[in-house]
Amino acid sequence: MSHTRIAHALARLAEHQELHLPLRRTDLLGRLALRFLWRRQIKWQIETNLAVRDALEGLVEAERQQRVRIDELADRDGMVTNEQLAHEVATLRQSDQNLMAGLNQRLYSSVGRVQSQLSDLRLLLAESTEQHDTVEQRLKALEEQVAALNATARSNRLRQAQLDLLLDKLRAAGQEQPGSVADTGTDTVVESVADSVADRDSFLELAVLELLDGPVDGVRTARHPYLAVIEAASKSGATGPVLDMAPGRGEWLEIVRDAGLPYRAASENRAIRAHCAEAGLDIEDANALDLLERTPKRTLRAVTAFRYAERRKPTVLARFVELAALALQPGGVLVVETSAGSGSETDFHLDPFAVRPVHADFLRFLVEAAGFCRTEIRKAEPVAGQQPGRYSLIAWR
Repeated sequence: MSHTRIAHALARLAEHQELHLPLRRTDLLGRLALRFLWRRQIKWQIETNLAVRDALEGLVEAERQQRVRIDELADRDGMVTNEQLAHEVATLRQSDQNLMAGLNQRLYSSVGRVQSQLSDLRLLLAESTEQHDTVEQRLKALEEQVAALNATARSNRLRQAQLDLLLDKLRAAGQEQPGSVADTGTDTVVESVADSVADRDSFLELAVLELLDGPVDGVRTARHPYLAVIEAASKSGATGPVLDMAPGRGEWLEIVRDAGLPYRAASENRAIRAHCAEAGLDIEDANALDLLERTPKRTLRAVTAFRYAERRKPTVLARFVELAALALQPGGVLVVETSAGSGSETDFHLDPFAVRPVHADFLRFLVEAAGFCRTEIRKAEPVAGQQPGRYSLIAWR
């Protein structure tokens, strides 16, 4: 309802608030009827008219106050007009368009980089394919070389066997006719050469180690965790050398040497000593058990024995444990890795030098009877070339 219509309605109510009906002055009867017959209804109508007028006046006053409030808010920038809202919407729309344009540009740039990277990957794939073909060719060449080396090795083994037979004959001839070999210088040289060469059993032990343990690198990996046990013994106060009872091909001694720890080892096998000497290891020419017995008491950091226990009789094994207990310093450690011999797939049945398998409970009994304060049995995980069924006993002095 507009302000003009409200003002007009108020003027009409003010004019007819007393119900000035349009009666002529001469119509006395009508005036009399209105006065006496409809007096109450006319009074109510007057009151209604007055109420309506008051309501309209209040509405006008409220509208005036609202307009004043709107003007004040507009002066203080506290109220946003339609024009301002329209401008803000237009600004937001423009910002959105700019943002979408930027995002599309970055998206197209990213897609371009991805396509470029895909092209590079295709080129790398093509190069890798070519390199793969080259590698396959080199592998084939290496396989051919390995096959040739194997053939050469077989030929050398055959020649070695023939040389062993010849040396055996020379030794037998020298024993049957001891005086005849001194007749000529050539026979003396031949006899001296025959004596300096190790016998066939010595070479057999190395060959058996190759059969039982497999590649040297795998043996080093399998035995390297024992180094942490030796180093822990050093922290407990044991500072002497490490005595190894069966040096074999020298894998364990190389680990000890590379760790900067002193070591001792002995072997009566001439081939074993020569093989270890080629690796820079010093192996004494003696029986390992005799060397342990000659060792002063409480001077060793550790005693280790790999493929030693199963090759000894029970009495010798018990003697070995007792001597190790005497030679170890307080905090020293005994490490014995052997075969339990249970089942048909254990390497015990492949070892021609093995006497009898050693049960873990029996070996624990021996070390506890010798005075070791703590023991632990660990399962030895088989490496490449080894059969399952091996375990290690670690005992602390």
